[in-house]
Amino acid sequence: MRQIQLITSRAAIAAALALNLVACTSDDGGATPDAGPVSSQPAPSIDAEDANAAASTLAAYRNYVGAYVTASNKGDYNAKLDRFVAEPALLTVRQDLLIKFQQGLVTKGEPTSTPKVSTVDTSRRPFTAEVEDCFDTSAWDVISKKTGKSVRTTGQATRYVVIAKAELFDDGQWRIREVSAQRERPC
Repeated sequence: MRQIQLITSRAAIAAALALNLVACTSDDGGATPDAGPVSSQPAPSIDAEDANAAASTLAAYRNYVGAYVTASNKGDYNAKLDRFVAEPALLTVRQDLLIKFQQGLVTKGEPTSTPKVSTVDTSRRPFTAEVEDCFDTSAWDVISKKTGKSVRTTGQATRYVVIAKAELFDDGQWRIREVSAQRERPC
């Protein structure tokens, strides 16, 4: 499987600077010797198909998050989400919305999201990609429709990593197939 890391130029520069700082300092802040020679191999290039797949995957993920947030804020468990989400994630999302509806819960506000495509595989069909997101729910709360008060669990992480796996379907649309909220991984 061919996987290509997709990183923006700024992120690559920031990562290189951070690695340089780590390599040049020890725990006590003093200089340490260089760890050895740096590989002279160039980073893999991103071809047009991979770039298009990454952009389409990111759009599908953002559309999924937007549609889910809108449905959750309205308490709409019948929301039309299948344009952006496919099984098995679609079933999970619909169940979540239905359970909230049955319990008289809605969400209020907007989460912030900083997704980036971490891998793309266009070497075989169906094309796939993975998104890693730092999802922040501190401004997006679950509330009781009856009381209007928050029902957020005390101590629950509000900023955590979300991993989403996407696939290109026969109709030419990228859809999110799996979503894993990794609340134990803060970001």
